[in-house]
Amino acid sequence: MKYIILPVFLAVICCSCQNRPEQWKGDTLTTLRDKLTVKELVEGTAQPLIDMSYFAKPSWGNEAIDTFSGTVFFEETTLTFPKEKEYYPGENIFPKFQIDFIAHKGELIPNQKHKIITRHQSQSLWDVVLGTGKIWYEKSDQDWSRASFPLTLTDRYVGQARNCVATFVFKQDSISNVCLQCSQETADVDDKQLGNISGIIPITYEAKPIDSSFVIINQYFRAKANRLVIKPLSEIDPQNEISDYLEQMNITNAPTSLGAVLIDNTLYLHPPKTRHGLYPYPEEMRHGLYSVTKSMAGGLAMMYFDERYEEDIFDQLITDYVPALSNHPGWQGVSFSHTLNMVTGTVGSEGLEHFYSTVIAAETAEEIIHNIAQLGDMPEGPGLRFNYASANQFVLSYAIQKYVEEKEGIKVNYWDLVHKNVLEPIGAKNFSLLHTIEDKSQAIPILALGALPTIDEAAKIALLFANMGAHNGQQILNKQRVQEVFGKADWKGHSTNNDFRGDNYQHAFWSRNMKINGCDLNATYMLGFGENYIVFLPSGAILFRFYDEHDLNISPLIESLEKVKPSCR
Repeated sequence: MKYIILPVFLAVICCSCQNRPEQWKGDTLTTLRDKLTVKELVEGTAQPLIDMSYFAKPSWGNEAIDTFSGTVFFEETTLTFPKEKEYYPGENIFPKFQIDFIAHKGELIPNQKHKIITRHQSQSLWDVVLGTGKIWYEKSDQDWSRASFPLTLTDRYVGQARNCVATFVFKQDSISNVCLQCSQETADVDDKQLGNISGIIPITYEAKPIDSSFVIINQYFRAKANRLVIKPLSEIDPQNEISDYLEQMNITNAPTSLGAVLIDNTLYLHPPKTRHGLYPYPEEMRHGLYSVTKSMAGGLAMMYFDERYEEDIFDQLITDYVPALSNHPGWQGVSFSHTLNMVTGTVGSEGLEHFYSTVIAAETAEEIIHNIAQLGDMPEGPGLRFNYASANQFVLSYAIQKYVEEKEGIKVNYWDLVHKNVLEPIGAKNFSLLHTIEDKSQAIPILALGALPTIDEAAKIALLFANMGAHNGQQILNKQRVQEVFGKADWKGHSTNNDFRGDNYQHAFWSRNMKINGCDLNATYMLGFGENYIVFLPSGAILFRFYDEHDLNISPLIESLEKVKPSCR
């Protein structure tokens, strides 16, 4: 049975009765380890929720006794996941999958950092993304070495992210069970999806040399060296004004998965506080950003292909590339630009029930397009009125695919071109995006939601836009279109008619005129459900807040940042 989750994409109504997962107030790890002991991990003893320090390499950890190289096989396992609502099918099941790990210089490196699709071998609803962890030795572990690594559970329908850490102990010829704990997420607060997940996962280990291990190790350390410089947020926020705002909460504990400020190519990072202490691998965390995807992927793709091809992709007609809509009255005259900018003049299925039945419940691109073809029209024609419609972003994705096939051949997937020619050059090759649930050769991005970046990937994509689409002297995105995003061209976008999310909408970016500290400024931003923000300010500073509560009033946060790097002098 398919797992289905029903997000209200940018709703502002919150339920005061929403459960508030408890905040941890217990012990942290000391040199005398009393939790996650070798005996408990080997025997598979169920563990209570504990501080994240128990999963991290401590300052007194020494070099591991044994190295680690081989395949780890994870078994399908029932998880502990207290929640108010009934489980969606497979929601409390950890998936079956396998992954190769290679240890080098104390780092535990998975051979795959892309999302692992598990639906073919497991009843779980979760796919997984693994990050690089650590191996080490603690004196009290006798002849066992210890390992931990970050793991993200993500559903395959809307792209929420459960930030987990896993740990186990090992010897040259033995391995324990894995203890997993997830104490942070970007998930749907309205659907009561917030909550802690934990479990003991049986695993087996086949020790062996890994093919291409030299390449995998080199790729990892090269990518690590090319990450943006990270410094503590406190360096630019000594009075904790920005920090205090990031930590405020209305409904849940630890609502901010991650907050950061990018100034002069340096990321100033707020400590990633989970409900059980600091997350030990902040640079490896993945974040489910929902409608941020529209700009981070949809706008990105459109501006890339506008630069790649001589003819203007923005002016192409949807009906020329989507046969199921060719005779639909409402889609006549609708361009790619109209669709990206939410001014199609069609219904677009933004309501919860419509979006569920139209997009989420469908598995293939053709099925989604068939469903959208059954929807009606708005009174206004294309280009005349803003109507935020997430389903229409899939129409754009489908049309881009057919447009690129016409240019490149039917076996060319448009997102593969974006990945190769945009994401890889800027250093975001492992950026994860939600696709339709069908054979890989046919799957295309949903585009309405499903981006799952790390902070480094999100910042590098943001920098590409901030640099007017150029990277290392090469123009990757069409400069004029990027200028239009930031109001630096003749075209200023579409008025949203007093939409609560922003004043204007331009190529999937929102903008709002604000008066901050006596300065009139225009803030341009990506925005997604849960109020995930990536905000571009005239000063050049970029603000990141990955969040899962409803808080559209970020003026105080911008005001605090303006004190650090003002837009007006």
